[in-house]
Amino acid sequence: MGNSILELVLRILRQQGLIADIAYPGQKFPTISGPVSAVHIASVDRDNLTVTIEVSVICPASMGGTQCEVEALRVTEILRGERAVCVQQGCRYDGIAQVYVVDILATFTGFTEEANCRIWPGFYTYLNNVQLTFVTGFTEEETTGIQAEFATAEHLVKGTSQRTRSWSIQLEEQIPVGSPEPAEPTGAFELKIVTDKKTEIYSQCRWTQIRREFSPRGIRRIRTGFAFLREEV
Repeated sequence: MGNSILELVLRILRQQGLIADIAYPGQKFPTISGPVSAVHIASVDRDNLTVTIEVSVICPASMGGTQCEVEALRVTEILRGERAVCVQQGCRYDGIAQVYVVDILATFTGFTEEANCRIWPGFYTYLNNVQLTFVTGFTEEETTGIQAEFATAEHLVKGTSQRTRSWSIQLEEQIPVGSPEPAEPTGAFELKIVTDKKTEIYSQCRWTQIRREFSPRGIRRIRTGFAFLREEV
């Protein structure tokens, strides 16, 4: 449960361009040149289905306490946008590490089991440079010698022809109840998968099948198709 919640908070903050990492109670402050957010679990209340995360916004002394409070306010607003109840504490100075610190307690509710906590899959997914926030899985399989031929202005495969390489791709999403379902791309599109180690770009992609499964949790959407170019960055 805890690792999933930490991953969620880290992904949220990093998505907004902040430097964030896991911290532990009693850990020494790092040597930093700019603001960072250290995240750890403060408490878990299983009876009330809540998890409280403590985010310590740490700034070098050269930035000053006021700027550290401004950075902490930014983090607070980001977490509130994810429906966390946040309490921002006062700014303090650590003379040994020569940093200012503002602690934020962010409480998330409604986590009944491990699966419900795992919102972020450990990678970012972009379709035509627009981030997809509900992706739970992506698979690809390289094939050789065959490519799909598409009818003009249609998404359906009408035949195959010879080609050196192509990739079968599958993208799975879990769209929560009440969230709008992202629109389908028109024609060919680009899919980008970003992990901590590398970025993979799939070009000239088209979906050939879209499956939707409805449940009380929302819509599970599984899209399969082809990519005719792949680049690793």
